[in-house]
Amino acid sequence: MKNRINDELNKVKKDLYLKAAANYFDKSGYKNFKISHLAKELETSVGTIYNLFNSKDDLYLEYLIFKLQKFMETLKENETSDPKKNLELYLSCKYEIFIQIDNNPDETLTNDPYFFHKLDISNHQIVDEIYDYLIRQFKKLYPNSDINYKHISTLFKKLSDGFIESYLIEKYDTRNIVKDTIELFFHGLEKK
Repeated sequence: MKNRINDELNKVKKDLYLKAAANYFDKSGYKNFKISHLAKELETSVGTIYNLFNSKDDLYLEYLIFKLQKFMETLKENETSDPKKNLELYLSCKYEIFIQIDNNPDETLTNDPYFFHKLDISNHQIVDEIYDYLIRQFKKLYPNSDINYKHISTLFKKLSDGFIESYLIEKYDTRNIVKDTIELFFHGLEKK
């Protein structure tokens, strides 16, 4: 019984620390994030944080999953019957999170060059949910088609990942990034 109570307490503590860390990651980004600064802000020891999250990378992966869960909640809450609008919503939300189109174009939340690799290998349920969302949109756009919806969804996601990665390498004007992504993707798809 005592172990179960301790496990539950650690789970609650981990969730609270993760939310605080998310705010800190949002402010400082990956490169500038220091466990010691987070510990000071949370008024706890570095050891306590490392007991809950084995490393900065583990904490960062938990942060990414947390952000993706929020992202998915937004998609679900705003999903319409128009699949193209839903794809635009997907891109808008994704680009806002990772490029911060409207907030501050000089500050990116994700400045980790291995971000997409870490995300793809996370094998977390939230990644599957995002793909399911995209697959649903393409099935509505191309019903009764012999298109491989998983393949098309992966290409769409990877194209938007590429826009973000390109932005991280060299900043560019992002005002039309959603429109540009949609046009480039569907132009290529129609050529096929």
